[in-house]
Amino acid sequence: MRMTRRKAVGSALGGLAAMTAVLSSAHAAKAAGTRHCLTVLYPWKSDARFDFDYYVDKHLPMLRQLYGKSVGKMDVHKGLNRSDGSPPGFVGGVTVEITSMEAFDAAANEHRAKLIADVPDFSNITPIAQIDEIVDV
Repeated sequence: MRMTRRKAVGSALGGLAAMTAVLSSAHAAKAAGTRHCLTVLYPWKSDARFDFDYYVDKHLPMLRQLYGKSVGKMDVHKGLNRSDGSPPGFVGGVTVEITSMEAFDAAANEHRAKLIADVPDFSNITPIAQIDEIVDV
């Protein structure tokens, strides 16, 4: 079979259409797979007490045990200072990957009070917590 210019262009356009369809479905799947995390921040104050060793060695492992597979990677942040050298806005905080929002909500309903009751063991700061959507850049 002889390849004409018309057949070559048609074949190339068909291939581009197929590739576009695959890329579009991959993008739609990625968009449908919205990721979330829990962010907990501890605002700075002059008389702040925060025991990072306790937080990392006891509090966060308790969270992991209570919430099970609904949580993934955890990143602890320790506030150092603002860009002008003044005290940080937050003494510290954590971001916790949520692997299943439904399982996370169920665990939170059951265990949130236990975690909140543990805060005085490592800090005198009232934490600020929120659920965030992770936006890829």
